[in-house]
Amino acid sequence: MTIENWLRGHFQGMGELIERNVLEVAAVSPATARPITFPIVELGDEFADISTDAEMMKGLKYALSTLYYSMSAAITGGKKSEKRGNRTVSLGGYPLTTKDREAFRKMADLLRDELGCDLEESSRDSEGMFDATYLSRR
Repeated sequence: MTIENWLRGHFQGMGELIERNVLEVAAVSPATARPITFPIVELGDEFADISTDAEMMKGLKYALSTLYYSMSAAITGGKKSEKRGNRTVSLGGYPLTTKDREAFRKMADLLRDELGCDLEESSRDSEGMFDATYLSRR
């Protein structure tokens, strides 16, 4: 099994809808981990070849955490539209509920915590109340 298939396999039924560039970003993300970095993973490598290398497995876990964060922030459920003749056809897609997003973020946080790395800040964490009353007054 390739690293790409291993990463996709963690997203039952949704894995094939994850775009290749998202996987590529996840694969190189271990190089920018904080406070420590890990080796990047190659999507074409075989999982069996790196499964006994502790440092490579840490890089792979970090890449998986990045993918979980990406999925927690996905705007659509991977739905793609394609024009066929005079019709537009929707392909794929899956529903992402708030619970799904929270579960993805929790899995990512657990992996990062296990690795001793900084957690990715949620946009919700920094949100506060916005007072826009001055905008309605002229």
